[in-house]
Amino acid sequence: MHRLVLIVMLISAPIIAQSVDDPAELLRRVRSVAANTKSWRAEVVEKSTLSGGGMDLQGEVRTKIAVQAPLKVNRQNSGSDRTLIICDGVEMLYSGDGHSYYRSEARVEYQCDYPLSKFFQLDERPASVAVLGRDHVRLTDGDRECVLVHAEWKRDSGNVVRIMCIDPKAALILRDVIATEDEQTGIKAVTETTVVDFERDPTFPSSTFWISLPQGALESKPPI
Repeated sequence: MHRLVLIVMLISAPIIAQSVDDPAELLRRVRSVAANTKSWRAEVVEKSTLSGGGMDLQGEVRTKIAVQAPLKVNRQNSGSDRTLIICDGVEMLYSGDGHSYYRSEARVEYQCDYPLSKFFQLDERPASVAVLGRDHVRLTDGDRECVLVHAEWKRDSGNVVRIMCIDPKAALILRDVIATEDEQTGIKAVTETTVVDFERDPTFPSSTFWISLPQGALESKPPI
């Protein structure tokens, strides 16, 4: 686990060590603001590695996502994951590979209800939390300064380490490195998600949430 923490710290590359009064309070603010952010849009890049147990896998996915409450979502992935999810408020279309799709009713328990908190998935009560320093993330509208927060959660199979670069004014995670290691199998997973563009409460064109079928894809039955 010490090696895993070191890897995550090297990926995050802090610039200078500065403190905030209470990193736990900053995480609480992030959770609160995210839970109340019901309409938003973002473009993010996710890089992932999976190693150990004879595996050495890497992937990169770019996601464009638009969310408008209630029950409107347009999420399009490109790269090593081609998932497409569109919810128009009544109906949902899902395609996992671009070759097939299914349609079903847009419901809260599906991915059509998607406040920002569901994207961050930031659990409460970390076992430890600390500030590592400050860094910056380049968005389409320029550089954003952010505070590097290290948090760790205890799990039965192993610990979860997150190093988040958080814009303290916006209470927004701009970069999130999540590392896990299964103590029994030795399998390590590291995912780095970086925000490229973000806007809260945007004005969407009416066509944003129109359902259009993937070209050439075949319709299948939804899962039970």
